[in-house]
Amino acid sequence: MKVTFVTVAYKTPELIRNLLKSLELTKPDYAFEYIIVNNNPSDGLEESLQERFPWATFVNAPHNVGFGAGNNIGFRMAKGEYIMCTNPDLTFFPGQMEKLLAYADADKKAGIIGPKLLNPNRTIQRNFYRFPSFLIPAYRRTFLGKTSWGKRAIATYQMHDFDGENVRDVDGLFGAAILIRKQALEEFGYFDELFFMYFEDIDLCRRAWQKGWRVCYVPVAHFVHYHQRESAIKWPWQIFTQRTSRAHLASALHYFRKYRGQSMPR
Repeated sequence: MKVTFVTVAYKTPELIRNLLKSLELTKPDYAFEYIIVNNNPSDGLEESLQERFPWATFVNAPHNVGFGAGNNIGFRMAKGEYIMCTNPDLTFFPGQMEKLLAYADADKKAGIIGPKLLNPNRTIQRNFYRFPSFLIPAYRRTFLGKTSWGKRAIATYQMHDFDGENVRDVDGLFGAAILIRKQALEEFGYFDELFFMYFEDIDLCRRAWQKGWRVCYVPVAHFVHYHQRESAIKWPWQIFTQRTSRAHLASALHYFRKYRGQSMPR
C-alpha cells in the first residue's frame, strides 16, 4: 500500500462528498486506502456516502474527540507507506499526489511534507511558518497585532520573507494537507491528543525535527483549500466566549508549557 488518506469529519457531509469525488476524478495510479473518521457519529455520514464511495472506509469516533485524536484513530489503522492528512475542505487535482509521492520517495529524510495550498481564486495560502513565540497568539487575536512590533512578529512567524515558490525546509506546516512518512511517524509519535484543536500540527513538526526528520514545504504539487478561520474573532472578549477561540487559547497554553525551557530543534 503506497498511501493511506486520513480525513477527520465533523458535520461536513457535502465537503466529504466533494473531496472523495475530486480524488476519484484524478484516477490515481498508486495503491491507496481512504479512512474517514467521523467525529459526529450520529449524523449518518457512512450511510449517506458508503454506497457512492465503496472504496472509502468510514470509522465512527466515540464522540467529538478533536482533530489530533481523530487523526490518530486513522493512523492506527493505516497500512500505507505514507499517510496523507487531508482536511474535508480540500480538492485534489490530477497528477498532484503523484508529484508529492515522487518527491517523498526521492528525499528519504523528509518526514513531513506539505504541498502548495491555493485559495479558490488560486492565490497562495501560507501553510508554512516558523515556530511561534509566546506572544504570537496575542498578536494574532488582539489589538497588539496592529502595533508595529506586532506586525513584524506576525510577518516573521508567517514567513513573509518567503514567496512559497521553491522547495524549502520549514519549522512547521499547516495540518490541512501533510504527507507523513509512516516510518518517521512511528519514531516521533502520533498527534498529542491533549491538543483538542490547533497547535497539534506545529507540535508534530517540532517532534519530527527533534528526532532528526526534516519538515519540507514542496510546491511541486498543489491542492485547493477552502480554508475558513473558525477561530477568527471580531471582539477581544470572544477569545473567552467563542468555543473555537477557547480551544485555540487552551492549545497555545499547552504548547508553550510543553516546550518551556527547551531550545529550538533547528
